Amino acid sequence: MARTLGELAAIARGQWRGSCECERPLAGVSTDTRQLCAGDVFLAIDGDRFDGHRFVADAFAGGAVAALVRYDRVDDLTAGDGPCLVVDDPLRAMARIARDHRRSFTGPVVGVTGSAGKTTAKEMIAAVLGHRFRVHKTPANENNEVGVPRSVLALDDSHEAAVFELAARQVGDIAYLADVVQPNIGVLLNIGTAHLEVFKSVERVAKAKGELLDYIRDESCVAFVNVDDCVIARGAKRTKGRLLGFGLRREGHFSGEGLVLDQEGCGHFSLQHTSFPRTSFQLRVPGRHNVYNALAAIAVGVECGIEPSESATVLADFAPVGMRSEFLRNRGIRVINDCYNANPESLRAAVDLLCDMQVEGRRIAVVGDMLELGEQSAALHEEAGRYMASRLDVLLTVGDASEHLLAQARQEGMTAQDARHFSSRDELIDHARRLVSDGDTVLVKASRGVGLEHIAEGLLAETTT
Repeated sequence: MARTLGELAAIARGQWRGSCECERPLAGVSTDTRQLCAGDVFLAIDGDRFDGHRFVADAFAGGAVAALVRYDRVDDLTAGDGPCLVVDDPLRAMARIARDHRRSFTGPVVGVTGSAGKTTAKEMIAAVLGHRFRVHKTPANENNEVGVPRSVLALDDSHEAAVFELAARQVGDIAYLADVVQPNIGVLLNIGTAHLEVFKSVERVAKAKGELLDYIRDESCVAFVNVDDCVIARGAKRTKGRLLGFGLRREGHFSGEGLVLDQEGCGHFSLQHTSFPRTSFQLRVPGRHNVYNALAAIAVGVECGIEPSESATVLADFAPVGMRSEFLRNRGIRVINDCYNANPESLRAAVDLLCDMQVEGRRIAVVGDMLELGEQSAALHEEAGRYMASRLDVLLTVGDASEHLLAQARQEGMTAQDARHFSSRDELIDHARRLVSDGDTVLVKASRGVGLEHIAEGLLAETTT
């Protein structure tokens, strides 16, 4: 981190407006006046739902020694507020400041990306590393051009390892974030059809996610990749660092063998690795997809000196992240609340989980639209309906795109009684409340913007005693 205002200006590539003592020390930087400390520089960052320039006066009132602002907003500020560092783009300036701050950190830095499962994998990796280190991790899913630099800037001397989640909405995003994070350990989980509305093709998704591998720059760094994902396997050799694989089907350096799912759908498997005795794992998070996340966490742990037996203890206690394969129950009804997000791969994984579980009653899926699939939306929803038809007892859908899913499920043999579409969430909830009975297991799955978590809550509330 820059130690003086003058050093900060050089890193941010800005010019001072107003009187500034360039040798004045700074305590840190902040993007939130509610968390700002006396002596900080306030970074006025703009976003879709916020405008940091509105809070510059509050920052100075709270003890800020300077503010970083955009060139075309400086005239909006009161001259007497305090010195302002004027830049072309505060967001890019923050990235440069964060990158400089990252250079002072010498511990393991993990960058995690993929089309699905990033947040759970990040949390698993942080949990495993936490067995040995004081770990800093991306809060929640602050995985974009605002959240990642802000997370890097939160690194301090108390931390011994860091785990950052990296997301992309277009080609170049992962490169931008990885340049800030400078990971010495990279994890590439999977390549799928998320955000096809932007990327247009799976090949472009692969290009975007694979940018992480370009930042595993030499043999002191390592990339862990899912060898069962053929798209990843084709492009993984672009890295200049060590390349190690994890998986269930193909032989990798970290292979999960003998996978069995218990009645809750949680994975029990053994790790095969040439340097360690066979180690048994029992997860608390359901689904085959979470076994891949666990294998990634185990691999990162080994790289950082944590033996698989230690990771087994940690992962046995790891609980699901909210609204991601989260099990809720009331009396005899089980609800799998998987409403955080949805794409074709994660929907298929959720249906597989439902099918793998032992159930007393019916397997019911409540499905909403998968968003951001662009021109391929109808075809991908139809493909999902084709996959689900023979695997469910009841299918309930809501949303315009999900009509394609339901129509295809009926073409594949589901009856009008067992496969129904609703024009609103309220209608669906009313029907589901009457339909669901003891012994049933209900999967609730959709993109976050659809808001199906209210259906999961409604089903449980209806059965409260």
